[in-house]
Amino acid sequence: MIVTHDDLPHPVPPFAYLRYKENWFFIIIDVEHSVFGMAHFNYEPGFDRARVSCNLMVRGELFKYANQIPFPEHFAFAPQIGDERLTVRFLEPHARFALQLHSSDLELDLLFERQAPTFDYRDYDAANPEKPSARELMGFATNQLFEHQQQAMRIGGTLRLKAGSARGETIAMAGLGYRDHSRAMRSDNMTARHVWTCLLFPGTVFGAMSLNNVLRPGLTSNSGYVHDAAGLRSLRDIEVLRHGEEPGQMPAQVEFRFSDVYGRTFNVMADIAGRYGHVPLVAEAASSSGFSYHIVENFCPVTLLETGERGHALVEMGFNSKPAVDSTPSPGLP
Repeated sequence: MIVTHDDLPHPVPPFAYLRYKENWFFIIIDVEHSVFGMAHFNYEPGFDRARVSCNLMVRGELFKYANQIPFPEHFAFAPQIGDERLTVRFLEPHARFALQLHSSDLELDLLFERQAPTFDYRDYDAANPEKPSARELMGFATNQLFEHQQQAMRIGGTLRLKAGSARGETIAMAGLGYRDHSRAMRSDNMTARHVWTCLLFPGTVFGAMSLNNVLRPGLTSNSGYVHDAAGLRSLRDIEVLRHGEEPGQMPAQVEFRFSDVYGRTFNVMADIAGRYGHVPLVAEAASSSGFSYHIVENFCPVTLLETGERGHALVEMGFNSKPAVDSTPSPGLP
């Protein structure tokens, strides 16, 4: 039926927010020097933009850099991403990456080197075909592209501070790193909440993600892997438990209960209340619809409960500012 208002501009439908993105995260954990942070590179060709940022907490002081530029003309297979101040150079596939930031506040020059093999999350989906996948929840089961890889790294380099209480100091960086690379059609505005983590122990690495969307908030998509002396393999069962959660606050602890494809179990406790530091992440540009998705990057100590082994982690937690379909309260900012 043709209606009288058919010629006029129409309300923007929710599917217009489906966004193809290619994303890179580089995580920085230097416990000895109390430097924690992440660099984010977000490319959205459908919006003709690239958004880059780096947030660092240095001995409790937060330093932030962010910029938005047009989508690059020569993007495919480029050996470097970023803008004129924040860059990553791809030196050796799945092995070496150079991260640099030269801002008004600091100069950062880091080398990320392979600690563990790269894990492809398609291997998790193949090992768990009966479970809801992130691809299904993020893309509403439309079979859209969803590629996701992660890798544990080690970092080394220098940080020179040009602002703050330690202005003029140069820190010889050494510690743990992590990288995340994804390209997908993502309906981030329909995500209710999520937890994404890398759990780094001297002999073991875990990567895991758990998310819910607003249309089916009771359906959880989990995915993850483990790497240790036995090799790289997918997880099967994943349970993420929040302990001591109060309205408007982060939980005091997050517990991860895992089992791998061979049935071996692992239990990891992340001490959010005792975190080393935290930085914000703005994953998307603001929209006129009022949508806002809040993300907090928590750098914290973790314990492998079976052995008592101690390690370090990033536990990223996000929630939608709009109410979900159910009445479950969303965690707030710290």
